[in-house]
Amino acid sequence: MKCELCNEREAQVHITEGSGPTEKVRYLCEQCAEKSLYAKEQNKDNPFDIQTLLSMLAAHNRQAQNVTVEVPACPSCGSTIESVVNNGLFGCSYCYEYFGDHVPEIVRRVQLNQHHHAGKIPVQAEDSLRLKRDIQSLEKLLSEKIDTQAFEEAAVIRDRIQALKDGGQDE
Repeated sequence: MKCELCNEREAQVHITEGSGPTEKVRYLCEQCAEKSLYAKEQNKDNPFDIQTLLSMLAAHNRQAQNVTVEVPACPSCGSTIESVVNNGLFGCSYCYEYFGDHVPEIVRRVQLNQHHHAGKIPVQAEDSLRLKRDIQSLEKLLSEKIDTQAFEEAAVIRDRIQALKDGGQDE
C-alpha cells in the first residue's frame, strides 16, 4: 500500500488520530510519518529550540523501536492487504469490499503495471494473440500516418500489416 501523503513509497506506519466517530486512520511511509510528527511538535505553543528538537528526535527513536505496525486484515477470512498483493488472490468475496479502495492498486501490481486486465492466456493462443495485437497497433499507427498525410510511411506500415495477415511473419 502506498503512503497517503507522498504516494511514492510503501506505507510502513499506521497512525490513528482522534477517537470515536472522529477517528482518522492514515498509512504513511517512514519519511512522511517523521515529517508529520515534526510538524505537530512544531505547532505546539512552546518555543522551539535545538534542545527540544534533539529530545523530540530521541523520544521518537525510542518510540519507533517499540512500534508495531498494524496491518489491516479482512474480518471475514483474515487475509491481509500484503498477502493479497503478494499472492494476487483475495481470500474471500468480502475482501473485495473490505479492500475496495486498494483494488485498482492491487490489480496494477499483479498485472505488472498494465492498466487493463489481461487475463490468463493459454500457451497455444499466446502467439496468435500477440500477432493480433501487433496488427491492431500497426493499424492504429497507419491511421495516424494517414491523418498526418505521411503517405510513404503509411504505405510501408500497410505492407507490414498485409505481410502479418498473410503469413503471420513481419517481412
